Formats: sequence, C-alpha cells, structure tokens
Amino acid sequence: MPRMLRTAATVLVGLALTVSAGSGQQPPTNQTPGGAGGGILGRPSPPQPLQKQGVEYLAGVWNFTWTGRESAVTPGPRAGTVTFAQLSGTPSLEMIVSGKTDTGAAYKESGTLLWQATTKTMAMHETLAGGVTMLSVGDWSSPIALRFESAPVRVKDAVVRLRRIYTIISAASFTVNEELSTNDGPFVRLGGGVFSRIK
Repeated sequence: MPRMLRTAATVLVGLALTVSAGSGQQPPTNQTPGGAGGGILGRPSPPQPLQKQGVEYLAGVWNFTWTGRESAVTPGPRAGTVTFAQLSGTPSLEMIVSGKTDTGAAYKESGTLLWQATTKTMAMHETLAGGVTMLSVGDWSSPIALRFESAPVRVKDAVVRLRRIYTIISAASFTVNEELSTNDGPFVRLGGGVFSRIK
C-alpha cells in the first residue's frame, strides 16, 4: 500500500474510533415496522433485495445530479460523473468527481475511501471543489444505508461538519442527502443527489 494511503488509513481509522465513541448513537437495525410480523399492521413484507456492503458495490462509474444550496464547502446545483476505482489488492477506492455547476463552471473533487469489513465502516479522505480537505467516517452496518459524518474542519472564519446519508436503492442506483453544521450549530439540510450506474 503506498505510503500516502497508509498514512491516510491510519488517520481515518483513528477518526472512526473518535466519531464512533462520541456519537452516542446506536447502529441502525434491519427491523421493519410491525414487530415480529415483519410488515405494517402485522402483514408479512415481501422479500427485499439487499446490497452487500463493500467497495465492490461502489466500484464503477456513476452519473449524478445534485440539487440544493451553495455552502462554505460545496457549490450549489451540479451534475456530472463520479468514478470509484478499486486500488489493486486493497479494500480501497480512488474517487474522481467531474462535472459542471448550474452556472456552467467546471466542478472537480477527489478522494480515497477505505473499507473496514470487520467493523462495517467506510473512511473517506476527500478534497472538495473549493479546495477544502475533509475526513469522514461512514457506518455501513445497514445494507440499505451508509451514514457519513466528517470531522470538524475550519473554513475561513467558521468550523463546519458535513453529514451524508447514502441510501442504497438498487445495484445501479443510490441517493445522497447532505446536511451541514456550522460552529457546533444544528445540522441544516444542504440538498441531495441521485446517482445512476453507467459502468
């Protein structure tokens, strides 16, 4: 594993332990409404296809559209592609994002993701469009949702944290909802994106 990736992995694993210890939240369960009957009003639910967690799900090329407001760390509405390329022999992905904002400006981001199968966590080190570098840890214990929260990062005169919820729709589609906290304030909705696999 390259030195830079090893260093990022060490930082991300430490961040994962810190965020997990401080969150005070229980991991999501796979229980369905309706108790033991499994469905709403006690009726059994039809079987639901579940995606296996891991880099294999994300690996590939995805088209996306994102609708929402501009913030200190992200531009406003945008569209483009994101490529997740698995790094040979590792549970890691290289991420390249390319597209345009609604004003026609070029939009680029990059990052590295590291999957920990034993803890079902995904750590992400990314450089956002405005040049901000962010470290996030995602809980993927539920096969239908991947929940990321970033470490605090200073942007100009504010300290911000970013939350993302990846909702797994199918093998070829997921959505992302983003929220932002500024100076330890409440998380406020930024917007959301729809991603569709093309390769």
